[in-house]
Amino acid sequence: MARSPREQSKSNFYHVMIRGNARRNIFNDDEDKQKILVTVKKILDENVISLYAYCVLDDHAHFIVEDTTEDISNVMKRINISYAAYFNRKYHSAGQVFYDRFKSECIENEKYLLEAIRFIHNNPVRDGYAKGRCQYKWSSYCEYVQSMQDRMIRADRILQLFSGQLEEALRKFMEYSSKENNDAFMDHEDNLEIRVIRMINEYLIKNNIRLNELGYKENIGHRDKLILALNDMSVFSIRKIAALLELNRGVVYKTILSFRDEK
Repeated sequence: MARSPREQSKSNFYHVMIRGNARRNIFNDDEDKQKILVTVKKILDENVISLYAYCVLDDHAHFIVEDTTEDISNVMKRINISYAAYFNRKYHSAGQVFYDRFKSECIENEKYLLEAIRFIHNNPVRDGYAKGRCQYKWSSYCEYVQSMQDRMIRADRILQLFSGQLEEALRKFMEYSSKENNDAFMDHEDNLEIRVIRMINEYLIKNNIRLNELGYKENIGHRDKLILALNDMSVFSIRKIAALLELNRGVVYKTILSFRDEK
């Protein structure tokens, strides 16, 4: 079935999100996070697309952009291809880095725009990466509230929505950012699947194993332990367990069946 075309924003503003395939970490260290930001900025500039906010976490990233060219899909495709090539070279891996196409939603008014920016600036605090917005250096919040000569973003246009006077605009922007809210935008919902994926990633990191190495002979014990742990939850099908662990369904089925026979 052919994919339906993306909805075009009447205001030209979009909230864009990219995430790792199977929700794996794809921005593992400062070098990776810097690389995706440099890539995004370079390609957006080449296509005259303005960046207004960003936040890069370990397994996904958010961007607020203004695209007057109606070419956001091709631009994001270039960004994903460029970063995926870097990622696979660095980590000696192959295959899909990002999950499917990027996600996007249209922003049609100033209220929604400000709420979306607040949402992604609060993401690191909400997800436990930092205690405060300015303590996390891979979001654009600090570019708004600190005096910086080389901003990646168009902070001036957003701040003018609060006041024509810079000092007053900054004060109101910070107040707005810290205000209690029920902002809800596209993101990784904090559901069971997300918690399970995080558990898998933590287990793999602890045991110095990559997900695509679970099928290796020396890792069979770890592979079976993860399969049985997911099966014991009684909520995931064999197909789903295989997808989460990037294993063949036959392997998952035989492991579960063998364990049952032993009992």
